[in-house]
Amino acid sequence: MSYTVAPVNSATYQVDLWGRFRALSRAAQYNAIAVRFDRDVVNLTTLVNVATAYFLVATDQERLRVARENLAASQRILDLIRQRFDAGTASALNVAQQESLVDMVRASIPPFDEAIRQNKATLALLIGRAPALTTIRGTPLYSIGIPQVNAGLPSELLRQRPDIREAEELLAMAGASVEAARAAFYPQIALTGQYGFTSAVLKNLFTPHQIFYQIAANLTQPLFDGFLLEGQLENAKGRQNELLNDYRKAIVSGFTDVERALVAVADTTETERLQRRVVASSQRAFDLSEAQLREGTIDLVTLLQTQQTLFTAQDLLVVDRLNRLDAILSLFQALGGGWLPAPPHTRPVAAPDGRTLDEVLLVPAPKASYAAASDGRTLDEVLLAPPPDASHVAAAQ
Repeated sequence: MSYTVAPVNSATYQVDLWGRFRALSRAAQYNAIAVRFDRDVVNLTTLVNVATAYFLVATDQERLRVARENLAASQRILDLIRQRFDAGTASALNVAQQESLVDMVRASIPPFDEAIRQNKATLALLIGRAPALTTIRGTPLYSIGIPQVNAGLPSELLRQRPDIREAEELLAMAGASVEAARAAFYPQIALTGQYGFTSAVLKNLFTPHQIFYQIAANLTQPLFDGFLLEGQLENAKGRQNELLNDYRKAIVSGFTDVERALVAVADTTETERLQRRVVASSQRAFDLSEAQLREGTIDLVTLLQTQQTLFTAQDLLVVDRLNRLDAILSLFQALGGGWLPAPPHTRPVAAPDGRTLDEVLLVPAPKASYAAASDGRTLDEVLLAPPPDASHVAAAQ
């Protein structure tokens, strides 16, 4: 009776003579960086949405405050008109008109309160918290600082945009993929090795003289592949052209977004400045009208029109302030996160030994002939050594 036990470990390697696997490795690394910039796009969009929701909360709170002040002012005017009506110097029509204005201002308050609650719920959702457990202490609208936009912003700021950086990395990935597809045309050398123990009796299983190993080298040349490799290369080139056009589109879109944002910042700033003048003029007219009403020397129709003009101008000023904040926020997003220097996480990625990603990728790969076996011999020495005794399988009688 004979027993044969052969635990064997085998491995197969391919020598990267033409840089195919190195190119595939670079393509995978570029794709990983592109995914990171895709994450930054989501982060930037979320940040802008949070800021927008916060600005809406502050705007609605300011509009609510203005509406309540206008309600108090219109109620004060109504009391004066009623006094004149009791004295016989005002008609019932004058009282009814003022009462209509007071009711109209009072009816505008609940929608503002509803908008505040809804925008707070939206803001709580964006920050990942339950609305009932979230307390938002809104800053007054006119206390929100607006950064100054200096003239002559460098166009290099567009490289902060994560969508442009993502398109750039995808284009680099496509270039590496084309290189790998081109290298696939060249011959491939496969190294196969086997190592293990054989014995006819279990007691001699792990003795040194029972160790065997085999190493073989195979050279394969792609022939008659049905134009598969040609198709893969053309596909890689087509993908590269597509990503090149996407990269160009991202750059043009970036310039367009910045230009539109700069126009919006300039126009909304001027609109708010002019609207402030309207509010100031309307406030002076209202104060004079109220003073003349106490003296009994004003037409009540003119007083009613003065109130309506002031209330409308004040509300429009709040809306113009929101539009200016939105324009600044659009410029912030168009420049990929502001017009300050790029944050550290957008700078070149460093390896543990301090080298950047480009330095790591440009280091030449070690030659296969310097690979060492477990006994210290190089791969060339292993391949040139005479084979071991082939009678490695023993039988026990």
